[in-house]
Amino acid sequence: MATIKDVLQLDQQKIQDPELQKQVKNIISEHGKAEDKAFFEKELQSSIDTIYELVKVTSPDALDVKPQESPCADPEEQKPKPKRKKTKVKKKVKKETPKTTKADALEMSESLQRCDRELKAFRAERRKLLPQKPPPTRYERIKKHILGLANLIPPKLKDDLETQRVTKKILMKTHRDLLNNFKMTSLRSVKRDQNEIKEKYEKIEEKLEA
Repeated sequence: MATIKDVLQLDQQKIQDPELQKQVKNIISEHGKAEDKAFFEKELQSSIDTIYELVKVTSPDALDVKPQESPCADPEEQKPKPKRKKTKVKKKVKKETPKTTKADALEMSESLQRCDRELKAFRAERRKLLPQKPPPTRYERIKKHILGLANLIPPKLKDDLETQRVTKKILMKTHRDLLNNFKMTSLRSVKRDQNEIKEKYEKIEEKLEA
């Protein structure tokens, strides 16, 4: 059984199949984001096993990890020893990459699709645990629509200072009238949104006056 540590040690650059390389990157990325590493590994154990086995079969070179130097080792022992000259010249043996058959490719595709589904399911579960953003209030939605009307100013009038000033007055009045009509009388919310509309147009006016 493979572990997430095995996957983390893979040389991603040596993974030949692009889709498999993508899945390795995905699972490493999700592991990095996971707060509960043990839970992550338990939930995605089958994906970890599948990915690692596929890499082992299709890209064995990706499993070659150079051993790290031990910080406790004797520095003298870590120094490279001088190589002895060899009289015999050995022929280089070309390492053959195992060929992937059509059946292997089909099996790989199905395995990767399963891994992808498991990763998506894990992300969905994780999103459920995250604090949900509260829906916008009616005050915020009305303000957003009022501000959106400013985008309807014709392009040739966007740089006209007087047009912007008149638009500001109309939108601020419309905003107040709508809230009054809807019996939305929270002074704090009304004042906050009115100020935001006003500030937006004041910035535009300052830019045009400069």
